[in-house]
Amino acid sequence: MAPGEQQPEADHAMERSPNNTNTGNRQDEFWRDARNEGFFSYRMTTQGQADLNLMVRYWGAERGDRKFDIYIDDQKLATVDNTNKWNQQRFIDMEYPIPASILAGKTTVRVRFQASQGYAVSSIHYIRLVKK
Repeated sequence: MAPGEQQPEADHAMERSPNNTNTGNRQDEFWRDARNEGFFSYRMTTQGQADLNLMVRYWGAERGDRKFDIYIDDQKLATVDNTNKWNQQRFIDMEYPIPASILAGKTTVRVRFQASQGYAVSSIHYIRLVKK
């Protein structure tokens, strides 16, 4: 799923806060972020599997305060602080294990990125559910 691109966002039933999200392009990859308690979310297919990780692609040289939460169907998966974390001019793929209890019996889930007050969600370049 490629955030920031119109068709993939429509295909994944994107929801977002009305004024606190931005999009752009970096090295031919689109991205989306959110600021100051803003959020964005996507509906993603699990195909009924419960042994999945959430893979998120970040830009490794982002500036500014980047602290946010990731939710799966309104259950917090992770609190992320990418503020000055990598300082590398490349994309970084991170995986977050999703507890099987959150995925049990579901064919789709809503993945939401929620900025903390006074902070921003990192620029998200790609999202994918992958097998553990």
